Amino acid sequence: ISFNAIDSALSCLKNCQSFINSGMDMATQVALDLVESFNEEEDVNNMDKVMLEYATMDRELNHYIKAFEETINQVKREKPENLPDLENLAQEKFLEMESKNSDSDLQSNEKYMYFKDQLKEMKKQC
Repeated sequence: ISFNAIDSALSCLKNCQSFINSGMDMATQVALDLVESFNEEEDVNNMDKVMLEYATMDRELNHYIKAFEETINQVKREKPENLPDLENLAQEKFLEMESKNSDSDLQSNEKYMYFKDQLKEMKKQC
């Protein structure tokens, strides 16, 4: 059984994570610029919402990648005669992970926590 296509797709998904990280970095910088230049609380709050949306995307993408990796590793270990429906197996794992989500998960995202710390520091200086 060859998993080259799946490995390639997972590699592309991991590449998407770098775009999410870049987006979070840019959103942080925009929020800091807003605090420094205009101190518009509503705009800063909007950037906070953007960061939480990025954190949501990051969590979902991580779960999706992990579900597929676990499924592929399981199939490689078990070496079944007939290839199971990988998509359904991975989807089940993904939904199981997603069912355990909470808003506090987003608050503990490393980039989001950095964003909040940077905002707090910037507000002290202004």
